[in-house]
Amino acid sequence: MKTVRTSVVTTLLCLAASILSAQQVSVQSRQQDLDFVSTQLPKLHANFFFQLTSSDFNQAVQTLQGQISALNDQEFYIRLAALVALPGDPHTVLYLYPGFTSQAGYRAFPLTFKALDDGIFVTGAPAAYSKALGTRLIAVSGNPIDVVLQKLGTVIAHTNQEWIRSVAEQYLRQQQVLQGLDLAPVASTTELTFLSRAGDQFTLAVGTESASAVPFPSSSQGAFPEYLQQTNLYYWFTYSADRRLLYFKYNSCDDMPGYPFSSFAADVLKAIDSNPVDTFVFDFRGNGGGNDALWSPLVEGIALRLAVLAANSSFRIYGVIDKGTFSAALYDAMQLKSPLPPEVAVPGVDTSKLFRVIGAPTGGPTGGYGAVDNFWLPSGLFAGQYSTKAIPTPDYIQPGPAFPPDIAVPVVSSDYFARHDPVLAAILARSMNPPATPSGSAIVVNGASFRSEDGVAAGSFASIFGTFPKDVDQVVFGTSNASIGYAGTSQINVVAPAPLAPGSTTISVRVKGTEVAKGTVTITAGGPGIFVAVQSDPSQPGAILNQDSSVNSATNRAPKSSIVQVYATGYGPLDSNNAAAVQVYIAGTPAAVQYSGPAPGYPGLWQINAVLPASVSGQVPLYIATQNIASNAVTIWVQ
Repeated sequence: MKTVRTSVVTTLLCLAASILSAQQVSVQSRQQDLDFVSTQLPKLHANFFFQLTSSDFNQAVQTLQGQISALNDQEFYIRLAALVALPGDPHTVLYLYPGFTSQAGYRAFPLTFKALDDGIFVTGAPAAYSKALGTRLIAVSGNPIDVVLQKLGTVIAHTNQEWIRSVAEQYLRQQQVLQGLDLAPVASTTELTFLSRAGDQFTLAVGTESASAVPFPSSSQGAFPEYLQQTNLYYWFTYSADRRLLYFKYNSCDDMPGYPFSSFAADVLKAIDSNPVDTFVFDFRGNGGGNDALWSPLVEGIALRLAVLAANSSFRIYGVIDKGTFSAALYDAMQLKSPLPPEVAVPGVDTSKLFRVIGAPTGGPTGGYGAVDNFWLPSGLFAGQYSTKAIPTPDYIQPGPAFPPDIAVPVVSSDYFARHDPVLAAILARSMNPPATPSGSAIVVNGASFRSEDGVAAGSFASIFGTFPKDVDQVVFGTSNASIGYAGTSQINVVAPAPLAPGSTTISVRVKGTEVAKGTVTITAGGPGIFVAVQSDPSQPGAILNQDSSVNSATNRAPKSSIVQVYATGYGPLDSNNAAAVQVYIAGTPAAVQYSGPAPGYPGLWQINAVLPASVSGQVPLYIATQNIASNAVTIWVQ
């Protein structure tokens, strides 16, 4: 399975360089383009009508035929793109990406977007629109973002919503795409509405002027997590001695000029042979495909070493997937679930535990059509691709519209802007799936992070959200009373009772003995959550004190290699010395812990004193892990 690559893009754009910018496309040119899509594309495709009836397609063609003279350019070609997408094959599309459409007069906003699990956020903007940095896009010309995504789905062939969100990162930048979908009026600027973490809503009239977008977060302020580094390379790897981690980032299933994959694989295998490895990560996030057989030398080399690697009881292999994992990359990720051939099987080793897929569902389906060829419309204004071959779902995979991970890990904006990779954190913590989502009219979450996936431990801070009377005076976990710290009409903060055993527990919110709200929450052995000093700040500054007990901040940075005090909750079981087991990671590097346990005089509060690794500087993420659960990440500033 293959999708278009940068080299193909360059060639196509060079071929189109002489095409006149389409201000007014003639009816004759429109007719030629419609004829190609309606008569030639179905013949070129391996099975154009695999789930679409020819009568439905012909009716859609006739509808557009009747509008061919009345529509403006944007409307006509967007409807033509919808025709190409109608079969529902994600490999068969008319390209509407920035760079493919400039010859047709399309222009992009100087903004970059990132689709995260809590919305679509602005991650780059020039000075004129800097107010939008770190905010969530909630509307286009008054159209709510859910409506916008629904309409984008008509021109993004898809089998699941994840692929719409992935492609939308680019299509949302295209002013003429939004205009062609009748989401915005034809004008030089488009009104985009944003929501900040502080709850401020505002609208900007955004144009398509040429301006350099300032990235947020910026690499000049601190390091990015591994999965966001070296995105210009098709593949790269690093070995981390202090984490005994070999990390392989696979950005594109294509040979890299000057460094073929066979040579790269030899270097990776040499690193495996030369270093102790507890964790091997294949990271397929954002990989849109290419040649699914390219990685064979690496996979075969690991298979030959599997008996030696598996002798280490701590050894695990993880494949990381997300909404951008597509085509050949998706097929490679599924291969990690394939049964081992007899010649490399390791007696006594449960490979279902040795190999795990983690992250989020893929953008592509487990099977369908692929092996694409490219086309240009007769007018020369737009390019696209179509499938030439059926690609069945492997017999060891459950067929479906997406390939789901074994372990689900959400990535939200507070992770992204804190420069944190929660997936790698979960891998290092050896996390399984998060606790069941809390339910009921009283929703209970971790009292420091406000995230249910961080867990709620006995004796820890918990926050309860719902609609409550103003005089709540009792909260009961199971049969034990919690200690109430604050009781408002929408939020109640408590310290969970200490005797609670792990497992599902009922919650009862009461006023003078009468229940006014109830819910269910899973109590976890540990529930690590770090308090955030300023919730409205996208970078999530942590409740952290420097060695002199002053509050850590961008203007009051911790000295290099000094000791910092981290305030959290959810420490779980204590040992005979009243200490809590914990791992502290700062900028992805393990930090030495000098103290971990209850903060004196503050029930439920966890104090951790950790030594900053000598290599750490700038704005960096800090997170903790205990009982196989990784916490939220917060920002710490280091000199």
